[in-house]
Amino acid sequence: MYYEIEDELGNVSTIQLKDREAEHSLTVLKNGDLAPLFYLKNEEGAAITSLTGFSLSNDARSIIDLLQFKPLVLSFYCNCWGSYAPKHLAVVQKLAPQVEALGGQLLILTNESQKEIERISRKLETELPIYHDKDYHVARSYGVYSETSPIWDRIAGISDEVFTPSLFVIGKDRRIAYNFVDENFDNTPDTKAILKEVYDWKYKK
Repeated sequence: MYYEIEDELGNVSTIQLKDREAEHSLTVLKNGDLAPLFYLKNEEGAAITSLTGFSLSNDARSIIDLLQFKPLVLSFYCNCWGSYAPKHLAVVQKLAPQVEALGGQLLILTNESQKEIERISRKLETELPIYHDKDYHVARSYGVYSETSPIWDRIAGISDEVFTPSLFVIGKDRRIAYNFVDENFDNTPDTKAILKEVYDWKYKK
């Protein structure tokens, strides 16, 4: 598309405006949906996610491996959420021992660096597994990250590429049992509902 602009001296110039890339609405996983496959592995000493099972150290584990014996509480987290971040982290920290006591497991995926992950672990004072979601692969497949619909474009105070605050409970059948996606940064996960879903898997085959 072309526009002609006339300045105060009467000079006319023509500029071309590129059409804005079409926004693709995120498809957030719903209860009952099959959780997308991903892998956890170590790459040069860093704990990262991957969409393939290839690993030089042959240590890759898939979500299928994780779910073989226990349901999974999967949380996406980012320090760059500002004042929202510590609130979400506090919920996860409180949930962790309760989830474990009920026979579940909790995994945090973040876009933070390895150094920052180590700092978060010290802050949590727990051995919760925290993995760097490399290139946002898992967040994108779970519908909580999109390049064409960035959070910084609609939430004040955020300037980085981040994923949406979210938490999922995934049953041993790899189906989503609970989903929390806070697009407006104004809510918290329902801990009672999360723990109920984890507990219910004690009686499911």
